[in-house]
Amino acid sequence: MSEFKTPTKSKLQENNDNITIPPSPFLHKLGYGTGVSVLQLVRSPRAGLIRSPWALKMLNKRVKPNKVYKERLQAEADLLKRLSHPNIVGFRAFSNRKILYLGMESCDLSLGDMIEKKVEDDCEPFAAKYIIKVATDIGSALDYLHTKIQILHGDIKSYNVLVNGNFIICKLCDFGVTVPLDENGVFDKENNKNVAYYGTEAWSAPEVLNDGLITCKTDIWSLGLTLWEMLSLAPPHTVIDEDSDASVTSMDDSYMNDAFERYGTRPEIPANITIEEYSDALSLFHACTEADPSLRPSGLHLATAAAEMLNNIQTPDK
Repeated sequence: MSEFKTPTKSKLQENNDNITIPPSPFLHKLGYGTGVSVLQLVRSPRAGLIRSPWALKMLNKRVKPNKVYKERLQAEADLLKRLSHPNIVGFRAFSNRKILYLGMESCDLSLGDMIEKKVEDDCEPFAAKYIIKVATDIGSALDYLHTKIQILHGDIKSYNVLVNGNFIICKLCDFGVTVPLDENGVFDKENNKNVAYYGTEAWSAPEVLNDGLITCKTDIWSLGLTLWEMLSLAPPHTVIDEDSDASVTSMDDSYMNDAFERYGTRPEIPANITIEEYSDALSLFHACTEADPSLRPSGLHLATAAAEMLNNIQTPDK
């Protein structure tokens, strides 16, 4: 799979000011976050060579440029420059001059986008082999982050997993809320009082919600809920009305309170998922969502086990 290795350097990184960025209406929107949008920049050929597109993280129009956003984007750019792993999105460029942006490798779709499309098209869950592929690739990325770089990603969810082709390779993105880990894989709050764990509540581990010890296993829980998204085609802890023709949920106060109470727990397996067909995928999901962090696999253990399953599985496409 050498053809899928993520380049870590670009000749254009030293000439960021020469990059021409068209007005936003001419950029395809890939995603968004707090105060930022992710847009695709299709670069024109140079010297007869076709150049790959970039993903640009830029401030939303409604957000006025300020020191906080600049520092966050700068910190994310500095971190991406340090990372070199085939399952982590590659750094391309950064500028904080005329236009503030972070340029990154562009992949086909986010897993979140793919889930939305599934719902629109046929509402069938992903084949087990694709769920296992996500566990393999993102587990490998997390092993690298946790052990080599010693950071917690802090916001694993479907929209932060990028997919090329028909799950040819999956890559982790969005490193805007990482926190440091010590040599034991623990986030030491006492020695990092200016650093806070953010995450997204619905994907957050029980230790996060209960103000417990945050470790590398906190990312593993969130990855487990990402695998559940692929089974349910819904965000964690969403309850779908089985009697409704549409996959919609009543979002009144009582529903929101019930959903919040379920945060930090293992969601039930959707009724249409058969144990026989999804046994391996379900075993990975259950391992990642153990309430006791010590019982969850490490990134390496997860990636190794999932890769072995992937080699043996013969699941028909869906």
